[in-house]
Amino acid sequence: MTGAVRLEELGIPGVLAIARGFEDDANTAADVHGMPILRLVVMPGYFWGRQPREAKKPLAEAHCDELVEALLRPLSIEEQKPTQKKIWIEPVEIIAENYEAAFEEFNQSFLENRWGDGLPLVPPTPERVKWMLSGTSRSPDEVIGKVAPGNGIATIEKIAINAVMAGARPEYLPVIIAAMEGLTDPDFDVLHPQASIGNFTLAIIVTGPIANEIKMNSGIGYLGHGWRANNTIGRTVRLCLINCGYVWPGISDMANVGRPSSHTYYTFAENEDFNPWEPYHADRGFKPEDSCVTVTTVGGYGGFAVSHLIGRSAPELLDGMVKSMSSYRRIFSLFRRGTANPAAHWTKHIIALYPQAAADLHNLGFTRERLANHIYERTSVPFEELGPDEVRGLQERIKGSIEGGMLFADMIPPELIAGFEESLKPGGKIAVLISPKDIHLVVAGTGSGVPGNVVWFSYIKAVYRWTSHQTKLVRGATLTKAGR
Repeated sequence: MTGAVRLEELGIPGVLAIARGFEDDANTAADVHGMPILRLVVMPGYFWGRQPREAKKPLAEAHCDELVEALLRPLSIEEQKPTQKKIWIEPVEIIAENYEAAFEEFNQSFLENRWGDGLPLVPPTPERVKWMLSGTSRSPDEVIGKVAPGNGIATIEKIAINAVMAGARPEYLPVIIAAMEGLTDPDFDVLHPQASIGNFTLAIIVTGPIANEIKMNSGIGYLGHGWRANNTIGRTVRLCLINCGYVWPGISDMANVGRPSSHTYYTFAENEDFNPWEPYHADRGFKPEDSCVTVTTVGGYGGFAVSHLIGRSAPELLDGMVKSMSSYRRIFSLFRRGTANPAAHWTKHIIALYPQAAADLHNLGFTRERLANHIYERTSVPFEELGPDEVRGLQERIKGSIEGGMLFADMIPPELIAGFEESLKPGGKIAVLISPKDIHLVVAGTGSGVPGNVVWFSYIKAVYRWTSHQTKLVRGATLTKAGR
């Protein structure tokens, strides 16, 4: 949709071909981009990725005349000067015969207006919003950034309003703000996890001393229920993305079956008490004593589902990690330039090691960086072992990365292209990852001595930007010692 609008703004007429069921999505996106009237041709089904090409030919032939007519039809007066919507929402006032009735009406009204997530909300009264803002020294009017796909503006006050509705406490607010700073960073691809048909989700990982201060769970059940900080921090982010990004299932969020843990995402803290290394954020350029939040896309249902590896010893676990990572070698041969195939995209991996597993690997002499490099090297494939289709795919990928016009998830970053060209020669080795920096190692889970366990979150790299992984500093806290 964004591309179609840009072409129209350049004076190039366009018609958007969409699948049936995506009409509301297309019209909403056009409205958001300031072009509420955009010509559409609706196809009978979703034909993305259909192979071979011959299977697509009847579809194109059946709609060719309709596409041509839509391109040639003169513009109507309304199309020449579309009316722009002006939206201004007055403060909501709900009056009922008693508090219980008012509370029910409030929740039903917010859900019908798509301001909620389907669970009961806490009314964001001015008093409660003021109470929530007491958790930060930052100005309520401070702009954090725009939230795709609706491009609504996230401010400190708007985040606080959503935090109230989610049931959060003021001391959580600086952590929530840092998460939203990561998601609205211009380099972060938030559009894809907000709107894609893919059923993936987000992980929100809190590291540093503030996690213990606000009583986040990093041990047994760290992805589960029962922890107000974990659950309401994640829920606030979910509500912010709904209300600032204007997403709603089937309207602008087109995830086929929804997103796992979509009410709270995977929100947890690193287990600092049993971490043999410095906090994760120290490897991201921050001071060990800092408190930070990392936001990242992770797999949902299907081929990129969260997985669990078990090894009886550290070497056995390491072998299992290498074997699992090596399976992504498939991206070499599956890549076809001009075809968007998630199975051929580059991947990234967030590996949450149980404390005992981290300790055992640490005792073998591994730092985080050494462990990531070790996995990266062991999963690299010698040039001589590559099959013809793998070489073809890699050559196409290198050429496309130089010429451009591909999704970011398929491209090799400009500064790494020369290295890939050199590796695709006798004596060279090609890695299944862009870089060892795409292996992110955190420590979480039970500290009771359970050996050789990791929880593995994997997903493709960002599609519309270079990254979908950001770490931000927690700052402005007023109710905790950390994060000030």
